[in-house]
Amino acid sequence: MRTDTRRSRATARLRRVIPVLAVAVLAVGTLVADVVVRASPSATLEDYVLPDGYGWMCAVLVLLQAAVLWWRGPRPALALVATTVLDIAIMSLTSGELGMGAIAVMVAVVAIRQRLDTRPALLWVAASAAASAIAGAIALASSDVVPGEWSFALALTRVAITFVAPALIAEVTISRRRMLEALRERAALAERDRERSAREAVQQERALMARELHDIAAHHLSGIIVGSQAAGALLAREPDRAREYLRGVTTEAQETLANLRQTVGLLRPDQQGELGPQPALDRLPELVDGLRASGMTVVFEQSGEPVPLGPVAEIAAYRMVQESLTNARRHAPGAPCDVTVRYGSDSVELSVTNAPSGGSVPTEGGGNGLLGMRERAALTGSTLHAGATPDGGWRNVLVVPYPSTNEESA
Repeated sequence: MRTDTRRSRATARLRRVIPVLAVAVLAVGTLVADVVVRASPSATLEDYVLPDGYGWMCAVLVLLQAAVLWWRGPRPALALVATTVLDIAIMSLTSGELGMGAIAVMVAVVAIRQRLDTRPALLWVAASAAASAIAGAIALASSDVVPGEWSFALALTRVAITFVAPALIAEVTISRRRMLEALRERAALAERDRERSAREAVQQERALMARELHDIAAHHLSGIIVGSQAAGALLAREPDRAREYLRGVTTEAQETLANLRQTVGLLRPDQQGELGPQPALDRLPELVDGLRASGMTVVFEQSGEPVPLGPVAEIAAYRMVQESLTNARRHAPGAPCDVTVRYGSDSVELSVTNAPSGGSVPTEGGGNGLLGMRERAALTGSTLHAGATPDGGWRNVLVVPYPSTNEESA
């Protein structure tokens, strides 16, 4: 970081110093050239580019331009006006024949376009160019180098080279810089979007995993607790039945471990291990039989021809039935439950109803169960209805559209 900062500062200093040094070298070169020509034994008056003593004056004026260019960063308008005035003075001394002052003016034009907005920069350049054109035409007209009618045309040509060309170069440079900045900004926005999408994907995956773990733990652990309590109560009086309940607890614990391993295995998509069957509607009879074995009264009915819903919808439907029965066992212990699956023409309806109990009726604020059901329903385009029955029980109804009317792929 420090190395990059030092490097950028050094580059900025070079960009500021190099034009100043170039103009200063031009001034020294002009003076040296004039001295060498005058010192030549074969030189005649026609070889003298500048009148006697004017070489020193022009060199001083160019050095003043170099000094002015040092301040072109903070004072670009002042630098342009000052270099233009000095250039006009040089043209007056040389009758418009030499353009040694034009280099500094070019640098000042580029600087003012880079530092100021387009409108004020162009106004300053236009005013300076007009003054230079008029002064150049007058200087050329007073000399016998070109015919008088050509003086203004040559002055305009000099203005085009000195003012218009640098302004166009600066405009192209600015446009390219803005384009690069826009591309960098677009790349940064794209990178932020990718990071945000990645974070959202991770959050969604965590939420899905949390719902899976909640459903597994709530269902199986409730069965383990109920079975353990029943076994403890029957251990002294009916040891055979107690052992049966304990065997059920063991089976429930083994299923819990297997389901947890399967869920955690979803975190490793690169490992193609045997994950076992996914929860689906064809496993609902197995779910009901397990609950019956734990002492819960469950009536299961299914009608219609089964239609595959796709993996996500199958898991959502299965988890709704599982969570509903778990809530019934937790909030209405001992109450009978009815599970109904009806395959219709364009959707399947799953209903879980439990009779009233001496306990309180569950509400949506009692945990993450109903919230997880609603999130799964929204994910699959399904509709969930949950509420109390007139007799004080509870009913959850999930309507899942078939893949032909739902965008979920099978």
